[in-house]
Amino acid sequence: MPAYLIKPEVLRLLDAEKHPTYRLILDLMWSTGARVSEVLALKPTSFRDDGYDFLVKLKTLKQRPGRPTKRALQRSPGREIPIMEPALQDRIQSYLYANHFRDRDRLFPMCRQTVNRHIKKLVDQEGGAPFRISAHTFRHSFAVHMLLHACPMKVLSNLLGHQSIESTEIYTNVLTVDSGHFLEVVEFH
Repeated sequence: MPAYLIKPEVLRLLDAEKHPTYRLILDLMWSTGARVSEVLALKPTSFRDDGYDFLVKLKTLKQRPGRPTKRALQRSPGREIPIMEPALQDRIQSYLYANHFRDRDRLFPMCRQTVNRHIKKLVDQEGGAPFRISAHTFRHSFAVHMLLHACPMKVLSNLLGHQSIESTEIYTNVLTVDSGHFLEVVEFH
């Protein structure tokens, strides 16, 4: 079963993160369901604001096993994910403006292990967790959060960049197994 956090747990970690770069990385993973490698591959040209929608274009990097070649990256299918939250849109635009990136620069020149080490340190600083939290935990948390808000399976599969819907169905199993956990946070009176 994929390990995940529910919204209040994610928000607690986001609020505790004071470093603007890491805060933006965590925000993007939580708000888009992106893999950490997809977030680390973002460039200034990955974002599009057409006055109506604010979108991030993620390169789907994991369609085949192993590390993708440069050629595979160039023809990699992309998916555009809307970023609906105005505060996150402002955070992205401020980050782009303040750092004076060139179009071909990566926004986050680091590796996924660095992000995972930082997440571990943040979780420890916040008192620990009953399971290991990594960058991928934010992706699982996004998926579970979307299902809890009645997102259709096909839409979620597209948002996550899954090649087949069977990969997405693991999250319905999580909801079945953890049904008691979800009732804890629902208020009836």
